[in-house]
Amino acid sequence: MFPDEYDASPGEVRRFVALQVVITAGFVVVLFFALGGADDARPPWWAMVLMVAPVAVAAFFAERVWMDAPALDPATPATEQRRRGVAVYAAHTVRRLAICQAPVIIAVLVTFVAPWGAWSLVVGAVPGIALLAFEATPSLRTTTLTEVVLDADGAESGLVEQFAER
Repeated sequence: MFPDEYDASPGEVRRFVALQVVITAGFVVVLFFALGGADDARPPWWAMVLMVAPVAVAAFFAERVWMDAPALDPATPATEQRRRGVAVYAAHTVRRLAICQAPVIIAVLVTFVAPWGAWSLVVGAVPGIALLAFEATPSLRTTTLTEVVLDADGAESGLVEQFAER
């Protein structure tokens, strides 16, 4: 029920998310300048709306990830509940990262087929990277949402406290 491959510490989850956000943003910046920056004509408003739409869809689905966690068994030892809580949070972080990187990938693909050049990155990838950072970075909001679901049957995962410790 709780796979060991997601066994991680809160510090490892933080470093993993930071690395993913930095690599994704770095790739977009390099690609932006490699394609000539903002030299091309700006896309029309309807194209901008179409490029931002995948970000909105990704935000919708990324917010649904929290509800898919199984509640922890309160009879499980406290140390195991805490370990499982972080493991579930790590697994959901990977899912949110994948969901939130999809609009960035779409923006990169549009960049190569649309006549607007690097503007597609500005319009589609920048909001996608912001969403990626917002949804995947461990925060009080994200840890609390997960902890509520994990502790629904009376368990005490202590997820918020584990991520609050430095």
